[in-house]
Amino acid sequence: MFQGTIPGPMRSIVRETAGGWPRGPVYVPCCGNFTIERSVAGMGFALHSSDVSIYTSAVGRWLTRQPVGIQLREESCDELGWLADSLDDGVGTVATLMLGTRFLASVGREGLWHERVLRSYREQWEVKHAETVERLSGSDVELASYEVEDVRSWLQKVPRDAPVCSFPPFYGGGYEKLYEPLEAHFTWDAPEYEPLSDDDVVSVLGAITDRPYWLTASNHDVPELHPYLRGVIKATPRAAPFYVYASQARTRIVAPRQPIEPVKVPRLREGDELVGPLTLSLLKPGQFNALRSRYLNPKIAPGAANLAVAVKDGGGRILGVFAMAPSTFTPDEAYVLSDFAVAPTDYPRLSKLIVLVATSAEAQLLCQRAFSRRIRRVATTAFSNNPVSMKYRGLLRLHKRSPSNEDGWKFQLQYQGAMGQHTLAEALEMWAKRWGAPMTKTGV
Repeated sequence: MFQGTIPGPMRSIVRETAGGWPRGPVYVPCCGNFTIERSVAGMGFALHSSDVSIYTSAVGRWLTRQPVGIQLREESCDELGWLADSLDDGVGTVATLMLGTRFLASVGREGLWHERVLRSYREQWEVKHAETVERLSGSDVELASYEVEDVRSWLQKVPRDAPVCSFPPFYGGGYEKLYEPLEAHFTWDAPEYEPLSDDDVVSVLGAITDRPYWLTASNHDVPELHPYLRGVIKATPRAAPFYVYASQARTRIVAPRQPIEPVKVPRLREGDELVGPLTLSLLKPGQFNALRSRYLNPKIAPGAANLAVAVKDGGGRILGVFAMAPSTFTPDEAYVLSDFAVAPTDYPRLSKLIVLVATSAEAQLLCQRAFSRRIRRVATTAFSNNPVSMKYRGLLRLHKRSPSNEDGWKFQLQYQGAMGQHTLAEALEMWAKRWGAPMTKTGV
């Protein structure tokens, strides 16, 4: 119901740490999505919160029985007038803003995707809005007060002996960008404030930590707070780590754990001859994790696959694996999350065969069944220290090359290609002619 990017283990640490605080008022500046308030709900604290965003202020005012004070802009009435009856200056307005974070970014934008999003929400609005109001009405979060005020001035009012818990923004303009679509279509008594500079961040941290009870967290490692580092949380392999700092707390390390299941099927090995015909076998998540951990480059952070498939030769031996997920923005596209060959073998270009298989008509049929949509092409991302990927060269088209956003690589390469243009038999024949020659071994 509430938006948020704070992982579950973080909320557990907040609740555990707050258990050692004296019962009474607790102050939460930069309360954002009320993650902290939800974490300590029911523990006997009087929660005082503040923030400056339109979304947070709508929720905070509603939780403290204040008028929400948010209206649809006049210039948006023609396109979004169907929202007007849902704006009741209370829980209905809050529900409208919550749902708005999911579809307002598509207003005024061209493309089938954005048109479908808007049409879907308009046609289902009454049901979705009623469901959101019902869930909100069942919330157990209670606030003693909420103020729309900048963190710098609000912290000056907080009693010096009262606990303060906050996850202040450490990226400039983060919330402003996040709630830009709401600001574009709704008007309210927005406060005037300046985004936090680096010096302001230091000042805010000082005001939070200069007291007997406090907890803060960031996805930045803050050297000045190393003596108070109480936990490091990495909820998933691709998630940025969170660093937890507190005056008093138990130390914690939270790392991702993936389920592993044994794969008892034999794999192609050195000295084995690859023979046809090729076949495909679906893998369970644990089996995919086991093979990925064994053969995928450990510097590549894994993702969750909707469809994982093992490629086998005529001898029933696994040659490699590919994993797919439906594309987020292109309805007829499948995204290749992973594709790798087993090793070591006598075939140095075996990975190209896995790419050919992943784009075959048989793989296309599996994707269409799994995703319940027509699939016509594939896309994938390669991380490399070279300007092209030798695995995909000649098989997929290089769509975009940019600097890598992953440590250890120079380039991030976006590839695209058609799907279903050849069968498994044709893929094996094509690969055997161009890249299927085994390595020549010389004795001593």
